[in-house]
Amino acid sequence: MPALPSTPSVTPILCFGDAELDRVARELRIGGKHSALGPRGVGLLTVLVENRHRAIPKHELLDTVWRGVIVEENNLQVQVSTLRRLLGPQAIATVPGRGYRFMLPVAGDAEPARDAPLALRHIPPPAVEGNLPEYLPELYGRELDRAAVQALVEDHALVTIAGPAGIGKTRLALEVARTLPHTGADGVWMVELSPLNDATLVPQTIAQALRLTLPGLREPAEELAGALRGRAMLLVLDNCEHLTDFVGPLVDRLLRNDGRLRILATSQEPLRVNGEHLYRLAPLSVPAADARITDPGAYGAVRLFVERVRALAPQFGADPAHMAQIIDICRRLDGIPLAIELAAARVPVLGVAGVRERLGERFRILSGGSRVAPKRHQTLRAAMDWSHTLLEAPERAVYRRLGVFVGSFSLEAAQELAASPDIDAWAALEHLSSLVEKSLVIAEGEPRPRYRMLESTREHALEQLAAAHETDAWLRRHALATWHALEQAIKERRTDLVLAEMGNVRCAYEHARGRLGDAAAAVALATLPSMVLAVEGAVQEARQRLLDVEPLVDATLPLALAAQYWQWYGRIGLGGRLPPSRCIEAFQRAERIFVELRNPRHVHACRRHAAEAMLDAGDLEGAAAALARARAMEGDAWPLADRMRRLRVEGLCFGKAGRIDEALQTTSQALDMAQAGTIDRYELVLLDDIARMYLEAGHAHDAAERYRTLAARARRAPNAGLTLSNALAGLIAALTADDELEAAETLAREALPALTRSGILVARADILAWLMARLSRHQLAARLLGASEHFRSACETVRDVIEQRCREQAFALLRAAVPEERLAAWQALGAEQSEDELASALSMREPAA
Repeated sequence: MPALPSTPSVTPILCFGDAELDRVARELRIGGKHSALGPRGVGLLTVLVENRHRAIPKHELLDTVWRGVIVEENNLQVQVSTLRRLLGPQAIATVPGRGYRFMLPVAGDAEPARDAPLALRHIPPPAVEGNLPEYLPELYGRELDRAAVQALVEDHALVTIAGPAGIGKTRLALEVARTLPHTGADGVWMVELSPLNDATLVPQTIAQALRLTLPGLREPAEELAGALRGRAMLLVLDNCEHLTDFVGPLVDRLLRNDGRLRILATSQEPLRVNGEHLYRLAPLSVPAADARITDPGAYGAVRLFVERVRALAPQFGADPAHMAQIIDICRRLDGIPLAIELAAARVPVLGVAGVRERLGERFRILSGGSRVAPKRHQTLRAAMDWSHTLLEAPERAVYRRLGVFVGSFSLEAAQELAASPDIDAWAALEHLSSLVEKSLVIAEGEPRPRYRMLESTREHALEQLAAAHETDAWLRRHALATWHALEQAIKERRTDLVLAEMGNVRCAYEHARGRLGDAAAAVALATLPSMVLAVEGAVQEARQRLLDVEPLVDATLPLALAAQYWQWYGRIGLGGRLPPSRCIEAFQRAERIFVELRNPRHVHACRRHAAEAMLDAGDLEGAAAALARARAMEGDAWPLADRMRRLRVEGLCFGKAGRIDEALQTTSQALDMAQAGTIDRYELVLLDDIARMYLEAGHAHDAAERYRTLAARARRAPNAGLTLSNALAGLIAALTADDELEAAETLAREALPALTRSGILVARADILAWLMARLSRHQLAARLLGASEHFRSACETVRDVIEQRCREQAFALLRAAVPEERLAAWQALGAEQSEDELASALSMREPAA
C-alpha cells in the first residue's frame, strides 16, 4: 500500500496549543512535560497531524500504524480516546464515512492537493473459464460504474463493491467479471456467501465453487491458500457483510501468495484488509424534480423499470402519461434497483398508477420478485431486515433514531439526536461511522459531509423506532436538534446550511404543532429559517408558517424568540404580503422586547423596517419619523451595514415623495457603502431600487438595461430569488413602456414561476395587466386588474408610481375597446381567482380579443 502523503515541515517538532509532537524523539510533550503516550499512540498522532488536511479512513490508519499486524478496530478507538483525553475532545474529529481528522491548528499548514479523477476504460468482454451464469440480464445505467470497477480490478488485487441492500452490487460484480479482459488462464469464479451462517465454512465453500478438494490435514484456510498459490484467476466473493470478521483475514491470507490472484468482493461494509480498494455504489440515476427531461431512457432507473415491465407484459408502452408516473416512482424509490424491479413486477396487476398510489405501503407492495433470487431479495422488507440483523444493539438504536431525519442532516445534529444515557456523544459518532461503512447511511460532500438515509431505509428505521415505542421521544429530540442546527447555521451566516435543513424543518415543524404540542419548537422552526426562505424566493411558505404559529406566541416563549418572531413577521409582510398596520404593530412589539433585552442593533432594525411598512401604507410622515429615531441611535462607531440599510429606506422615502434626484443620490450613497462593505445581497437590492427610480422618472430604455443586468446577476447569485422576481417584474414594465411587447410577453411567461414562488404575482398584477391590454388580451387584462384591486383592499397597501401608471394605462386601453358592463364582469371574475389560476392563464398563448 502506498505511504500516506505528509505535510512538509521545516522542523521535526509540530506544535498545537500547549502540546509539542517531537517526531524524532517520538514523544508528545504537553506544557513542556513528557506525556505517558505510548509508541502506538505517538505513531497514530503523527499520522493524523501530518495529514491534517483530510480525514483518514480507519483502514489506512490501521495499515500504517499497525503495519504488518492484524489487530481489532477497537485498538484504534482506544488510542483515539487516549489522544482526546490528553489533547481535548475536539482535537480529533470522527467524520463518519471518512475516518478521523486532526482538528487543532498547527503552524505551517499547507493546502491539500486534490486527488486526480479515476480514468475510466472500456474494453470488450472476452470469453472466460469459470462458473459465471450463462445468462445475465442486461445491466442498465451502470456503464460508468462498470468501467470504474473494471479499472480498479485491473490495477489492484482486492476491490470491494460496497452499498446498501438491493443497490445492485452483485449484478455489477458479475458484469465486471464477465467483461474483464486478461483474467488469466484459471478464469473467473463466483462464490455466493449469503447462505452461510457458519463463518468457518467459508474456505470449504470457496473450494467447492472452484471444484477443488481440500485434504483436511491442516487448517482449511491454509489448505485453500496452498491450492490457489500460483493460480491466475478472478475470484468474486458475493455478499460478505455478515462474515467480514472471518472473510477479511482469509482474503488477506489468500493474497499473500504470488500476486496473480484477483479478488472482487461485494459487501455492505468494507472488509478492512490491507490494500483493499473500496468502490461505493450509488443508486441508479433518476431525473431531478426540476429537470427538463428529453430522453427518459437516458436515466438508468427509468430504463430498468420499463424493461422489467416489458419482460412481464410485452405489450406495455411507456407513453407520456405513464412516463411521468414512472419517473415519480423511480424517484420515490431512490433509484434502488431491487425496489424498482419489485415495483415493476406489480404493474401487470395494479398498473403504473396503482403502483404509484400504493408506494406509501411499500413494504407490503414491493414483494414477489424473481423466484430464483435469494429470499432476502424477494421483498424489500426482507432486504432491509437482513441488513438490520447484522447490526450490534447500540448500532440498531442509532439506526432507528436517525430515521427521524428527513433528507440530509449534519454531523452535529446526528450526534445531538442519537446520544443518550446509554450511548454517549462520541459513541454515537462511532456508530454513525459504522452505519456509513455498512451502507445504511450515505455520506455526501466535502470537506464537511452531510448524511442521509435512502427513503426505503429510512422507512424501515422508523418502523424499528415504532416497534421500540420510541417514536414520540425521538421526534422531540429531532425538533430540538433541528432548532439548534438552524441557530448554528444562522450564527455562521450560512444560508446554504439553513436551506439544507429545510426537509428536517418542515417535518419537525409539523410534528411540533401537531402530535407533540411543543409551542416553543413550532415557533422557532417557523421563525428561524423564514428570512432565508423569503430572500431565496419562497415567501409564500415562510409567510404562511409565521401566520400559523401566531396564536402560539405568548408570554411563555423565551423573550429572544418572541422578539425575533415579531421582527421576522413584520419583514415577511413588507411589500403588501401582509397589511402594513399588522407589520407596523409587529415591529413595535419586537422593538419593545429588544429594548428589554438591551439589543440596540435590533432596535435600530425594527425602526427602519417600521418606516418601510409606513411607506407601504402611504404614510410618508410616519416613515420619516421612524427613520429619524433610527438615525438618532447612530454614532461614529455604528456598524456601516446598519447605516447603509437606513439610507436605503430614506432613498425609498424620497422616491415615494417624487423627489427622484434625491432618491437616486441617497440610494447611490447606500450602494457605495454596500460595495465597500462587500454586502452582496444588499448591493442587488439597491441596484433594483435604482432601476425602479429610472423607470419612475420615465427613462424606460435605461431602466430596462439596468434591470437586464440586475436579473443576470441575481440568477447567478445564491439566495436571490426575491430580488430576481422584483427585477423581472420591473423589466416587464420597462419593456412594455419601451414598446418591446414581444420580448415583454416572452419574459412574462418565463418569470411566472419566480413571481408565484415569491408571492408577488398579484402584487405586480397591474404591470402584467398593462402588457396584456397592449397585446389585446382584454379579458385577462381586466381579470388582472380585478385581482390587483382585491389584493390592495385586503392588504391595505398603496400602489407605487409604476404600478399606478400601469393601471391607468391598462384601463385607458380597455375602456376604449370593451363595454363597461363586460369590463366590470371580467374584473369581478379576476377578484375571485387564485394566483395559480391567473398564472395558468398568463402562461397560455391566446389570440388577441
